[in-house]
Amino acid sequence: MKLKQARAVIVDEHQPPAHGKARTNASMRAAAAEEDDGLTDTARRILEIAERLFAEQGVEQVALRQIVVESGQKNRSALHYHFGSREALVSHLLNRRLHQINRIRNEYLDALEQRGQAIDIHDVAEATILPLVDVVLRTDWGTNYLQVLAQTTFSPSLLNKGLVDRTAMSALYRVREHIFQLCPNVPREVMKLRMVWFLDTVVYSLAHWVRERGKRSRTEPPVGELIDFCAAALQGPPPRKSPKSR
Repeated sequence: MKLKQARAVIVDEHQPPAHGKARTNASMRAAAAEEDDGLTDTARRILEIAERLFAEQGVEQVALRQIVVESGQKNRSALHYHFGSREALVSHLLNRRLHQINRIRNEYLDALEQRGQAIDIHDVAEATILPLVDVVLRTDWGTNYLQVLAQTTFSPSLLNKGLVDRTAMSALYRVREHIFQLCPNVPREVMKLRMVWFLDTVVYSLAHWVRERGKRSRTEPPVGELIDFCAAALQGPPPRKSPKSR
């Protein structure tokens, strides 16, 4: 997808994706995902307040009691009843949003695979990045979620990875397989590292843009440039052999 097309997908919420598959906008799909998340209204309210406070003040700085008070719960043990610990609360919060973004990312990948054209690494990078941009620009929770995600990405102690629902990662597994197939000359262990760096770069870059947005005249993230940068990094040449291994 060309840069102009990529920006059209982001700017116009009624624009069908350039892959050719008509779809509803991200906020509608995200709302639909919330309807079947299995949470009670109380639990959902606690998560929404926690997400906002964590984004504004920091995951480790917010007192759990503050979340309970601001969510309007008279029962001070409501948070512990629904989630238990801070760690479990963070995991629930991220899993909830991961499932929503996973649905959108799978739609991008479906459209990419069904368009009947050859797929390149730029297409895959784009289908990975745009869903996250979608929720940042079109939902009322996207920017808060991204700030929380950035904190947990760069401070692993905030998240018990054993509590992350792997079914919410199905789209990223599809992305990984595409990248493996498109870069056969790069050893898989090296490509796994590049995947980690790719995803970390996307999270940090978008979180940085969100944090600095009020200081800039630009109302959209530099998504085209980010896609180009990540695609170039993923498909870089295989590592050179060190002198000792020759």
